[in-house]
Amino acid sequence: MKIITNEKLIDEILTRGVENIYPDKASLKKLLMSSKRIRLYCGYDPNSPTLHIGHGITIRKLAKFLTLGHEVIFLFGDFTGQIGDPDKLSARRQITHAEVLKNLKGWKKQIKNIIDTNKVVFKFNSKWLGKLTLKDMISAATHFTGQQMMDRDMFQERIKAGRPIYLHEFFYPLMQAYDSVVMDVDLEIGGNDQMFNMLAGRTLMKKMKNKEKFVLTTKLLADPTGKKMGKSEGNMITLVDSPENMYGKVMSWPDEMIIPAFEILTDADFKQKEKELKSGKNPRDLKMELAHEVVKVYLGEPVARHAEMEFKRVFQKKEKPIDIPEVAIKDKDGKIGVLDLFVKAGLAKSNSEVRRLIKEGAIIIDDKKITNENLALVIPAEGLLLQRGKKLFKRAVKK
Repeated sequence: MKIITNEKLIDEILTRGVENIYPDKASLKKLLMSSKRIRLYCGYDPNSPTLHIGHGITIRKLAKFLTLGHEVIFLFGDFTGQIGDPDKLSARRQITHAEVLKNLKGWKKQIKNIIDTNKVVFKFNSKWLGKLTLKDMISAATHFTGQQMMDRDMFQERIKAGRPIYLHEFFYPLMQAYDSVVMDVDLEIGGNDQMFNMLAGRTLMKKMKNKEKFVLTTKLLADPTGKKMGKSEGNMITLVDSPENMYGKVMSWPDEMIIPAFEILTDADFKQKEKELKSGKNPRDLKMELAHEVVKVYLGEPVARHAEMEFKRVFQKKEKPIDIPEVAIKDKDGKIGVLDLFVKAGLAKSNSEVRRLIKEGAIIIDDKKITNENLALVIPAEGLLLQRGKKLFKRAVKK
């Protein structure tokens, strides 16, 4: 495959949605302009069966490099995923290899609209990490100090909060670093929250192979308070969300996220959008354009148009959507409590969440607002129309 050295394209790839490049942008640009085919990767731990648009940011960046003709590796962290990348609050729950493999089962299907899965190289890091001996681990660990590991910001936060840091958590960046060495990559891509681990790979590459490894960190999608939008926060669009839910979730974002989201989630001219916003364009109209672009990126233009029409009909014309998903509910003794009903229908995660939503006036059944959390219902033959807030609908039918 021919290597493309179009300077404008390369500058766009190295600038748009990019937080940092190590050691520097100029050196990486020089390499990309040299016509040399480079090998690059991004790793994804399968700790959930669904990817989200946070993952989509880096996957789309991989796709850009693929269009330039470079070798792109999509690394399944089926070994590292069992351990879990350390979190700022606590150690991750360890999962089995069987759980990991089950989680990643549908991933290729989820990403097929944003990257050419026929041209990407897929690898599993258990192939080499699972074969490391204690001697190998000790040898690799000699290139790092305890102080380096303890300097990680999330560990510092835990120390301040008096929370424990477990010994195995120090191995995670070491294993991610080892991935780079084994695959002999020239570049690693990841979110800015992965900077520590990726720079560890840069260190190990220099020590073990005397080779430069570039690191490109992407900007994170965050709310105005700086809180990352992701699985752990429960506010992220997944790649299996319906078009209507994708569109609706974008519309629920605060106005401050419009321009950053245009930059890192779409190919639209975000600088022009910023000018329009500053010149007085209604943020709601820009957000609708953003929602359309996001759905288009992941599901295509026709689907985006349909999602937009549905949004306008449901929220602007106050009509219900045409296609309301049905969910079969098994009741007890012919009745089911309203709390259980909404949890089983997938409209809430817990009974306590339903209670909160009832107090907020956000629980509606057959167009009637529910005020009694102890209400027990009979599901009729035609089903019950369940509504959470203004945009989430399900039809409960008897199982």
